[in-house]
Amino acid sequence: MRLWLAALSLALAVNPSLAAAELDVNGNLIGTSPTSWDTPGDPCGQCTAPYAILGVDFKGSDLWGITAGGLLYHFATCAVVETVQAQIPGSAYGLGYDSGRDLWIITSPQTDRVYQVDLSGAVVNSWATPGAGPVGAAYDATRDLYWITDFALAQIYSVDPDTGLPGAVINVPAGSRIAGTGYNAGADVLIYNGRDQAMSYCISAASGQLLYSFPVPLGGDNNGQGVGCDPATGNAWLAHFEQPFLFCVESCGGPTPVAPATWGAIKSLYD
Repeated sequence: MRLWLAALSLALAVNPSLAAAELDVNGNLIGTSPTSWDTPGDPCGQCTAPYAILGVDFKGSDLWGITAGGLLYHFATCAVVETVQAQIPGSAYGLGYDSGRDLWIITSPQTDRVYQVDLSGAVVNSWATPGAGPVGAAYDATRDLYWITDFALAQIYSVDPDTGLPGAVINVPAGSRIAGTGYNAGADVLIYNGRDQAMSYCISAASGQLLYSFPVPLGGDNNGQGVGCDPATGNAWLAHFEQPFLFCVESCGGPTPVAPATWGAIKSLYD
C-alpha cells in the first residue's frame, strides 16, 4: 500500500470526527479551510431586551425570550416583533420550545411546575417537578424529552412530555445556583449557567461530563439566566439579568469543522 494511503488512514484514526467537504478530482478542498476553530464563549452577537429576560429559546430560526411575568417576546434582528402573554399562575423562569408538539415549555420556581403552553399563551398541561427550583427548560427531539434545570437540587433532570414523569438525572459537575437550559442537538450538549460564578457550562447530555466552561458576558451578580441554542449554528444565547441584554456566544459544538489537510494534500507529500 502506498505511503500516502497509510498516512491518510492514520490521520482519520487520530481525528475520526472530521467532516466531509467538497473536493476536486485531485482530492483538494474547493474553497478555503480555516486553520483555527471558534472557541466556546467567543462572542457572536447581542441584542438589547426591553425588560429582564429569564428564559430564552428558538422557535425554528426565531429567537424568543420570557420575563418573570410570563410575557413572551419574539425578536427578529434584535427588534421585538410580537409579544404573547403566557397564562401561567406563577412567575416564569425558563423557556423551551417543543418542536414536535408546537408548544412552549415554561418552568416556574414559584409553583414548582413545568407548563406546556400553546402559541396563544394558554396552558394545555402542567406537572409538578421533582425539585423545588425549576429554572430552565429545553426540548431534546432525539430522545423526545424535556431537560429541566433545578437550582435547589443542582440537577438537570428529564421529564416525559406526555406524562410528566421524571426520567434520567444529571447531577451538574460545576456551578452553583444554576439557571437556564440550552440543548445543542448537533453536539448532544446541554448548556447551563452557574449564577454564583457568572459562568456557563457545557456538559454531555449522554454522560453529564463537563466539556467546557466560559465566563458570562458582562459578569455581574445573578448571571447568567436563560439559555437557548440556535439550531442552525449551535450557538447559545444567554440572558443577562441586571443589564437586559441577550448575548450570543459560540457554544460547545456547532457544525464539525473541515480538516485543513485533505487526502489530496496528504497524497502530494508522498508522490
